Amino acid sequence: MRIVISALHFAWDGLSGCFAQVRDGLGLDGLELSWHESLTRPHCTEPDLAELGRLRSDYGLELSAHLWEDLPQLGPTAAALRLRFWVQHAARAGVSTLVLHGGSWPNRVEGLSRTREALLAVAPDAAAAGVTLCLENHYAFDYRQCHELLSEPWEFRQLLDPAGPWLGFCFDTGHGHMTRNGETLVRELGPSLRYVHLADNHGEHDDHCGFRQGTVPWDAYLDALGAVGFTGPFCIEFPVRGDLGPFRECVRELRLRFAVP
Repeated sequence: MRIVISALHFAWDGLSGCFAQVRDGLGLDGLELSWHESLTRPHCTEPDLAELGRLRSDYGLELSAHLWEDLPQLGPTAAALRLRFWVQHAARAGVSTLVLHGGSWPNRVEGLSRTREALLAVAPDAAAAGVTLCLENHYAFDYRQCHELLSEPWEFRQLLDPAGPWLGFCFDTGHGHMTRNGETLVRELGPSLRYVHLADNHGEHDDHCGFRQGTVPWDAYLDALGAVGFTGPFCIEFPVRGDLGPFRECVRELRLRFAVP
């Protein structure tokens, strides 16, 4: 059972300091990096990307990365090029999992088709590199007219069912609470579940409150995850700054519930 943390949700200075804080300060198993085409803070920079392989070896941390590409908006050809770029960096750095959103498009079926085309184009690269692409559940399609894809099980099935082990599901607890279908997502997509984001909110917006500081039904979600046999990685996506009480409670609870005998 592995617990990692998003680099966007705790304070650090320099990438070496980031790795040291995760392993020695927080006592966690890994780090989720943020990869954005800007290559500027708070995301990884170009020098960071070059350093990741050495740091992973030095610190022994499990590495994943969150991508911020909007695949349907890019279009299948450009989206596939961007994904190949990140898969190549993941392979060089020893990043095992890339988390991405389904993107946004005014017509859901058409948007899913555009995303599917891009994913299938990059499938051989991801499979050869041993990198898993994890699709994350996001806001409801009608939330603030953002037209976000991938909030309901049927949308995921359009992309996951024909795919191989290179493509999986990332369950975000906060987003699942906003769409009121978190347990359904876990239950119906359990066989494809590869990664979990831990975030709390009050059920309307993506507040990223501390663990059990919002209204996410944590017991129900953790029970559902246990029922489908999920044991990690769990990625902390709530603030770990100042009061570390919620963070420590989260880690304690996860280790008690999901420790492998």
